[in-house]
Amino acid sequence: MHATTLDELFDQSHSLPTVPKVVRDLIEVLQNDNATLSQVARKIDVDQVLTAKMLRLANSPYYGVRKKISTIEEAIRMLGLSSIRTLVLSSHLTGTFKQIPNVDLPRFWRHSLRVASFARHLAGTTRAVDPNLAFTVGSMHAIGHLIMSIVMPGQMAPLNASCPVDAMSRFDAEEQAFGYHFGDVSAKLASRWNFSDEFITALAGFARPMGVQTFEPLPGIVHLAVWRVALDREDPAAREALEGWPSEVAQAVGVSRDELQEMPTPAELAAELEVMIA
Repeated sequence: MHATTLDELFDQSHSLPTVPKVVRDLIEVLQNDNATLSQVARKIDVDQVLTAKMLRLANSPYYGVRKKISTIEEAIRMLGLSSIRTLVLSSHLTGTFKQIPNVDLPRFWRHSLRVASFARHLAGTTRAVDPNLAFTVGSMHAIGHLIMSIVMPGQMAPLNASCPVDAMSRFDAEEQAFGYHFGDVSAKLASRWNFSDEFITALAGFARPMGVQTFEPLPGIVHLAVWRVALDREDPAAREALEGWPSEVAQAVGVSRDELQEMPTPAELAAELEVMIA
């Protein structure tokens, strides 16, 4: 069967998602360090789904609030603008893609949020990049997989059956089949959505961060997060031994094997965001 090229994927513009205006407006407001709670709240109130999810999260047992949070301003005040940024993007992504052929979406989003949460934790630990940026890139790192599944479901089905998207060997499998991998597709989508060059470069490079002329910490951190989440698919002995850990990338980022072993699991770090895929 003929493999769809990267350019051909994006010729199918009628089937590809766009960023809703409310999300673009929110991202713009949240990038302003001087934004007030009321400004952010007014933007969120326009999106009923995001409002409901945010209130559910604010009132979840994870935060242990004694008094029920009933307004968006109260939720923002408690969660903080940093958390709101991640909620906006996560809510948009999980709500945009529905009923993708041969993709278990709840499982896919759990994987993405765990990568994002571990990337944020790594960024905070190493202080190499902005943790919020690491989370955002991590949450979008595999979105190209959904694009590929939408446009060429027949070609993706056997690959999904033989090599899950959360396996590190997936990059090689896709390159052999198509000549590119889902990270390349994610980067091209981010470019269409007018994300920053740093963001696009990280998506294009996280699969092989050491394969570029000048190492950048952001794709390295996302690579480590993808590897750590993939490790949870292995048996307990493999996880305990950090089997196959990418030592060269870790050294370049500035994190040791011992530090990685002592970090919370991706599932623990993403627990607060489980509501976003409900």
